[in-house]
Amino acid sequence: MKKAQGSLEYSAMIALVLVIILVAVFYLGEGVVPKTINSAQQAQLLQYQDSVEIIKSNYEATGTWGKLKAQTISCSNGQCEFNGETKEIDDSTFTYSDTLENAYNKCIYENNLDSCKAIVYVLGD
Repeated sequence: MKKAQGSLEYSAMIALVLVIILVAVFYLGEGVVPKTINSAQQAQLLQYQDSVEIIKSNYEATGTWGKLKAQTISCSNGQCEFNGETKEIDDSTFTYSDTLENAYNKCIYENNLDSCKAIVYVLGD
């Protein structure tokens, strides 16, 4: 009887440890695990990411990406400023501020739609 009781207690301790680990991963991992997005948002994000990759390739081909990546993109009140130029945008509620390099990394690696939009707004057609 003692063997069975010890085995049961051991199994209960393992189960408790697993539950604690799962709870910790759930609560602490929220910032690490990418948020889920619906298919329409995913399609929009992919379109912007494609545009951003094309823009970056074009600027790298001319050798200007390296010079521009430290410049700050600043968007608010229906306009975006970048590298001394101001462009009007259709979205008057859009606000964004970061360097081009950070915006690119957030767009491509973190799937941040606002970062993608900011790049397209300032460097797109």
